Amino acid sequence: MKVITCEIAWHNKEPVYSVDFQHGTDGRINRLASAGVDTAVRIWKTEKGPDGKAIVEFLSSLTRHTKAVNVVRFSPSGEILASGGDDAVILLWKLNDNKEPEQCILQDDDDTLLNKENWTVVKSLRGHIEDVYDICWTADGNNLVSGSVDNTAIMWDVNKGQKLSIFNEHKSYVQGVTWDPLGQYITTLSSDRVMRVYSTQTRRVAFNVSKMSSGQGNAEGETKTYRMFHDDSMRSFFRRPSFTPDGLFLITPAGCVESGENIMNTTYIFSRKNLKRPLAHLPCPGKATLAVRCCPVFFELRKTKEDTSPQHSFLSSLPYRLVFAVASEDSIFLYDTQQSFPFSYISGIHYHTLSDLSWSADGSFLAVSSTDGYCSFITFEKDELGIPLKEKPVFTSVTPTTAEKKLKKAQTSRVASPVPRTVDGSPTNKNLDVNSPSTPLQSKASSNIIGTKETPSTPLNSRVSPLNLSPEEKKPVQSGSSSAKGPQPRRITLNTLQSWGTKPSTPAPRRISLIPVKTDVPVSSLSTECSIPTLPHSEAHEEHSSEDPASKTPEAKRPRTDESNASCNSNNQNN
Repeated sequence: MKVITCEIAWHNKEPVYSVDFQHGTDGRINRLASAGVDTAVRIWKTEKGPDGKAIVEFLSSLTRHTKAVNVVRFSPSGEILASGGDDAVILLWKLNDNKEPEQCILQDDDDTLLNKENWTVVKSLRGHIEDVYDICWTADGNNLVSGSVDNTAIMWDVNKGQKLSIFNEHKSYVQGVTWDPLGQYITTLSSDRVMRVYSTQTRRVAFNVSKMSSGQGNAEGETKTYRMFHDDSMRSFFRRPSFTPDGLFLITPAGCVESGENIMNTTYIFSRKNLKRPLAHLPCPGKATLAVRCCPVFFELRKTKEDTSPQHSFLSSLPYRLVFAVASEDSIFLYDTQQSFPFSYISGIHYHTLSDLSWSADGSFLAVSSTDGYCSFITFEKDELGIPLKEKPVFTSVTPTTAEKKLKKAQTSRVASPVPRTVDGSPTNKNLDVNSPSTPLQSKASSNIIGTKETPSTPLNSRVSPLNLSPEEKKPVQSGSSSAKGPQPRRITLNTLQSWGTKPSTPAPRRISLIPVKTDVPVSSLSTECSIPTLPHSEAHEEHSSEDPASKTPEAKRPRTDESNASCNSNNQNN
């Protein structure tokens, strides 16, 4: 293991806030992205020199942000680079091989270099109203989550460029976010001293972690509780947590443990099975921790010298070994899952507070950024960290389901039973007797209408003359049998009055089901006390006598005979 701090004006000697290695390029090139106060994002090429130390070469400068850039993160495939800054915008960059190189000013002394690569913005994600502090991608690269000074975290759909959900439960800055590699949880860490774990399915808070019992009661038997995380007095802007690559553990910085009057800085480890209470904590004797990054390589279990059996720590009995780095304000700790104490400790390499960490795809580089304007590299020889597994374990991830539109299915064959109401253009039907036992009811409502788009509704008056329908015609038409013949007719239940030529002493009127059907036979004579508007595209069907099959509909209020005319006049006088 070797450490080198490259004497390069990374961002015009301004503070460097974030670094990230590109993965998914099959180790062909170790690209490193850096972000700083100078509003630029820069791409670098990292190689290992003959002495085992890192050699850095400038590739490109990405200038689109208008304020300081706080975080850069490559997508898992390495094709997209996301950057977020104080301008509250998240920019998605992609390498463009067709564009010609441009000149870039790297330092204040007007030294210019030619961009060897050209990256262009493919999308801009706007939703935050304050500085963006942290970003994390999903395992498939289709979504990301961002944390901001506006006290919110936003879950994004990268392909559509839209917000999926806004988490606004925090009371202060959201300084760190991480997305579960298995896709089930999103974790946010804020300066309000609360860690919140959200479910990506329900998009609600699953766990709130802020306090823990000390385990020691006072004289009265009461158990004392203490806050698990530091307040906003931390010197760092960031609290960047991380899940292990297998998603089994969540590692969170900025922890503190009260021991009497003393407060000890620590890093918490949560098990996926219980995210309410930490499984363990890793004490930091110096300053508070601020960032955690896990090596993407899975290693074989380390064996002891006494025997050939692998060691196991209290963390778990995993069939493999994972390595992760924890950065405090002034030092770096290297841990693995087989022991509870660090196997490496690096300190005194920067003058100011550290800001971020990043591992290369093969685990041979660990980049460290600092607010003093410089970056350092910790390089490892082959198999120095361990022997990589021949086959990387495969894990099943859950992608967040986007909100589906609720489609209303058209009810074509379902009978609707509306509540009786006054038809527009006709008087209220006061003669309607719902309780009449002789009234055939098709439903609980007093009228049952089967409508289709081909047969529009027509205003009807409530009084019509009776029709002498045969029993076969009184049967309701089945929708299944009539669908092949033509459009479904409208079924209307109406009250009937006296027929033409009947005496006034006839029994009380009864209600029948009138089923209008389009036929070629002319309709017989009808007479009503009130006029009946003609139904469009349909006519009243009536059984005609064999003597007069071609009888026509009489004109309105026209008497058939003198005798019937006298009867009608007498009825009108009575009314």
